[in-house]
Amino acid sequence: MILLFGFGGVGRTYAELLYERTNVKIAAVFDSGGGAMKKGGFTPAELKKLLEAPRGKVSQAAGRPASIEEALEEAEVVVDVSPPNYSDGRPAVEVYRRALAAGRAVVTANKAPLALYFQEFRGRPIYYKATVMAGTPLLDLARGLPPQRVTKIRAILNGSTNYILTRVYKDGVPEGDAVEEAKRLGILEPDPSLDLGGVDAAAKLTILLNTLGVAIQLSAVERKPLEFLGPVTKYLATWDGAKAAVQPVRLPPEDPLAKIDYTLNAAEVVTEVNTIFVSGKGAGRKETALVLINDTLKALKVL
Repeated sequence: MILLFGFGGVGRTYAELLYERTNVKIAAVFDSGGGAMKKGGFTPAELKKLLEAPRGKVSQAAGRPASIEEALEEAEVVVDVSPPNYSDGRPAVEVYRRALAAGRAVVTANKAPLALYFQEFRGRPIYYKATVMAGTPLLDLARGLPPQRVTKIRAILNGSTNYILTRVYKDGVPEGDAVEEAKRLGILEPDPSLDLGGVDAAAKLTILLNTLGVAIQLSAVERKPLEFLGPVTKYLATWDGAKAAVQPVRLPPEDPLAKIDYTLNAAEVVTEVNTIFVSGKGAGRKETALVLINDTLKALKVL
């Protein structure tokens, strides 16, 4: 049984695909207006009512209104797709603490709680593959590297800014127009400064490094805002073995990262014995939802 915390685009896509492709049921759904739960899980017909409900109105669509504490009595796994809060991680981080204290697992696409409190949650049943390059299994790769020592990382971890820069240097679109286009397409975060100021990429780099065993906090990642420096500019998340940063960097055309365009992501991970390069989709509703389902099945011990 699932407690779904957040019911925006990704949350609704997750719910649809979960019922379409698995036998797992959702016992409770929470959005900005409160929560609804159903003992034994929502039926497909009830889920349809929830999906048709306006944002903030799920508590009135099916089941009965409920608190997080009530829902945790029914659910085995909390799936968090709520918006990130990089000031203190709330309310999601408090839901994690309650869930873990109750012996439940957490599956998340929300970067903020782990970017802020990774060490608190290390070793706990939190599944977070969807937080970094959701459409491409970078974190699975990272978990498979020890005992290799990672010595360097260069990565494009934010598809929104990569889209903007590609439109500028490849398509000749003025930078301001490219930003406005990204807003219209819904590529940028509701708060664009999270993308344009490097917070999103820094959070992802923080999670990646902690997964590799490097204990670092989000506040330790140096950030410079997005800026076009000429062709080929990429907004890179980097780690040189000591310093972590997110900043615009001008690359030679032959650099593998210079060839990663539009909304694609990529990472170059250098270890003591190898250089590994992966690229692919980093986000998208369906891509993120499918990764969340994969982690959900792992959390339920059925995969």
